[in-house]
Amino acid sequence: MKIELPVAITQLDQRIRSESFVRAVLSGRRRNMQTEFERIDIRQVLIKDEIKWQVISSDGKKDITKNVAADFNFSQLFESGYANLLVDTQDESYQVRISKKDEALVAIGKVKLSRDLSHDRQKMRMLPESNQVFKALDLSDLLGRIKPSKMDKYKQVDEFLRLISQTLDTDLSNQDEISVVDLGCGHAYLTFAVQEFLKDRYKKVSILGVDERDDSKVHNEKVAAKLKIEAKFIAAKIADTPNQKVDIAIALHACDTATDDSLYWAVKNKAKVIMAAPCCMHELQTQIKDSPEPWGLLTKYGLVKERLVDLMTDSLRAQILKLLGYRVDIVEFIGGEHTARNILIRAVFTGAGPAPLDKERYLQLLEQWQIRPYLAKLLKDELKAAAQITGI
Repeated sequence: MKIELPVAITQLDQRIRSESFVRAVLSGRRRNMQTEFERIDIRQVLIKDEIKWQVISSDGKKDITKNVAADFNFSQLFESGYANLLVDTQDESYQVRISKKDEALVAIGKVKLSRDLSHDRQKMRMLPESNQVFKALDLSDLLGRIKPSKMDKYKQVDEFLRLISQTLDTDLSNQDEISVVDLGCGHAYLTFAVQEFLKDRYKKVSILGVDERDDSKVHNEKVAAKLKIEAKFIAAKIADTPNQKVDIAIALHACDTATDDSLYWAVKNKAKVIMAAPCCMHELQTQIKDSPEPWGLLTKYGLVKERLVDLMTDSLRAQILKLLGYRVDIVEFIGGEHTARNILIRAVFTGAGPAPLDKERYLQLLEQWQIRPYLAKLLKDELKAAAQITGI
């Protein structure tokens, strides 16, 4: 519904000060306004028997945390340029999207959330270590602590959930049901964590996990039965995944062109959100024989060439998605100490037409390097229809 912006700000302020307040998120940028940070998260913490509001401001690279008292001017913060404002209480999600005309578009949904006033940063994980999912997946011990040998996996899952949460808050909040397909799910660490994370946000969560190994399917079905949840798993190559409705398509470390198969399937099935963390990449490496000058200065070194072409591969994937109507960014989804493959392509469908400059740069890069991305071959019909690109 549409209401006056000052009224919406007042209602947000009332909820953030209520006894049932759980969290608030500010993200996105209003038209013709600048924000100091990409995102601000707010929660309550208990410090020396006094409730404070913990404000975590992120610029995409680092977080700045400060604790404020009840006299803090939250209304001023809500009016500081952010386009998407969310306040969750224990039983209600109140979201305001500020339009280009400075109108407040309000969505109110029912949720079931719990309050955690702990000041311990470790307990600010998207899912706590003690969650039943991690025990069922053998990531945690009998005391509900993540096993040291599994900590890297846990941190990968946690950061992936954090990025999904940002997208939910801004792009998928106005619906009661959500469908997720995990392409190349393996033993479904991420699949089950996503289901657990979403179950209190939506009335129905549909989950499909795809992996070509039969033993993965058997394992995942046993875990689903242990957790008493509805989740479907199939043994198939990503390229052979049956078509179905999907809101979020995810692919974590699908090897080489399997990432392209995942992106192709997601686009073909009109996924609203795509989140893919590519793995090893060889397809363009084999195509590049001679580099256009002056790039030969870099590509004469094997290691440098490999990394350069890896970055080129992901940049071209992002550009293809952008040409097809997605808003795309490429982010580091976890520190390099946990995995060498730490780039994530995040795409949200907007339906926007391709900008002439985007098309020009894309075609120019292909021509200069004499390359043809595998994803472009898969999506040749879609590129022709959306951007009038042919001959790939």
